Amino acid sequence: MKPLPLFFLLCAGLLAQDQAATNGVTGATCTTGAVIVKDPRFIVEDEHFESDASKVTEQLAKEGKLVSYTELAKSAPKHHEATLITSTSDHVLAPTELAETLRHSTVAMGLRYQEPHSKKWRFMIGATAFAVAPETLSTSLHVMTIDPSMMREAQAVAVTEDGKVLPVTEIVASSDRADTCLIKVPGLTLPALPLRGGVRPGEPIWCMSHPDGFAYMFTGGQVARISRDRYDEKHQPALHVEVTAEYCPGSSGGAVTDAAGNVVAQVSSINNYDGFTSKDGKSVNGIVSARTCTAAEEILSLTQPGGNEPVPLPTPLPKQKHRSPKPQASPTASPEAKGR
Repeated sequence: MKPLPLFFLLCAGLLAQDQAATNGVTGATCTTGAVIVKDPRFIVEDEHFESDASKVTEQLAKEGKLVSYTELAKSAPKHHEATLITSTSDHVLAPTELAETLRHSTVAMGLRYQEPHSKKWRFMIGATAFAVAPETLSTSLHVMTIDPSMMREAQAVAVTEDGKVLPVTEIVASSDRADTCLIKVPGLTLPALPLRGGVRPGEPIWCMSHPDGFAYMFTGGQVARISRDRYDEKHQPALHVEVTAEYCPGSSGGAVTDAAGNVVAQVSSINNYDGFTSKDGKSVNGIVSARTCTAAEEILSLTQPGGNEPVPLPTPLPKQKHRSPKPQASPTASPEAKGR
């Protein structure tokens, strides 16, 4: 090869490496001299994410570091102290920036649970939570309770985006009425998301969650309406936000935010209405899904000093009826949903 063409070829190679570095892409040279470009995106491998978390969780169980749901419910305090939260932001982020911001503050809720009719323990990524303060996460209260038809006991861990696994050791504040709680995870240091009340119908919103164990799903939509509803006559109505952003079981506890990353609501349930009867007695077929979230105001109230509502124990009293007045599917993954 002539010297001059060889010179230009070397220059082109150096320029390609420069451009890769400028774009935030790391490169490695193999034995043939080619540049291997590393993908700068956050790419989830769900199977490894869950299986690796399961292995760490089992080791924590052997070391006696996990706390059962029964213990968490019984030890929940009657009153909660103030939690110092971060100020709201008015800096609007591009959707790609917002997705990254929410990912850094969101964990997957790993659930080590015992089958109802055996002593065997299993593991799944079953729900979502987000940071509101150092070592403090917000999630749905039903995430921290047990349906005895699916499991006899359970223990929860928080799994970060980089695979770090930490035990949930305490429920520090709870509202059964609003289906929300603050939980303690010692050693967890994630950027806290601000809480913002006053969201209005029509506002665009985004959601970060783990639907059916698909880790770190980012969806968007808008606020459909604001509502109040009560589970029974013993509870005062709770403030809800219905949204059009997609989510499904496994998303419970996920943050619903505005464009600046302020949490305006928290994923709670999915209400499905399949057919109804019109005023003239004719049957009308159709399915309407209302994605119902706990309003940020309800979470904000738990960050102020006040009383806690009791956390439901894993085993309810005999013949106790479900408290929901209408068909609901709480978006927490069930063991059956994981067999995909």
